[in-house]
Amino acid sequence: MLTLYHGETSTCSKRVRITLAEKGVEWESRHMVLARRENLEPWYLALNPNGVVPTLVHDGRVLTESNFIIEYLDEVFSAPPLRPANPYDRAQMHIWMDRIEHVLHRNINTVSWIRQGRYKRFEGMDEAELQSVLDAQATEEKRLILRERLQKGVSDEDMAFAEARVAEVLDQMEAQMADRDWLCGAGETSAFSLADISVAPFIERFEANGNDALTDWTRRPRLGDWWQRIKARESFQKAFAFRAEA
Repeated sequence: MLTLYHGETSTCSKRVRITLAEKGVEWESRHMVLARRENLEPWYLALNPNGVVPTLVHDGRVLTESNFIIEYLDEVFSAPPLRPANPYDRAQMHIWMDRIEHVLHRNINTVSWIRQGRYKRFEGMDEAELQSVLDAQATEEKRLILRERLQKGVSDEDMAFAEARVAEVLDQMEAQMADRDWLCGAGETSAFSLADISVAPFIERFEANGNDALTDWTRRPRLGDWWQRIKARESFQKAFAFRAEA
């Protein structure tokens, strides 16, 4: 039995939903309403102390962190394989996944604070209400980041820096695909992998946020071609078609 605790629009949840669709396995949906901060309720923090989605429960065993979850799914459900057979290519896959998580994702979080208007969730709250939200954060690091954003906001300089870091990764992806269709492998050995799955939801987020400078495929045509092929996959369409029940 697979149970996924996830968010409808959560990029990391989409990674897992794409992987589940690629594997063709059935799973139970436990949708979390992040706007209501259901992810910070005590029962969920007992499952995932970081208070984030997704969380996967497989036969009673709990897994957190989306990149680890999708690799676990590829090990448990072997077909079709989503990791390169060649050890070097598999190492490159891990390097890409690390870059996507620690450079791309981290800086997208800064951009989304403004682009998605996440700050609006806190407008109209008095000091006591804001403190309550801060106290409810799962970790001290999350409390610190939120406190600084509430107090100082995100400056134009912060936004420019974050978007430049994201653009660097996209430029690296464009260069990587000079001789291949997918991020891992080369030539005929290039194959769709967890690295492609890991980054795909973020590209969709750029388009949804109207980040025209990041999604101008005339500047990165190979990446644009890759993106069209990603969107055409049935697994992508299933993952992004998920809608929480009213």
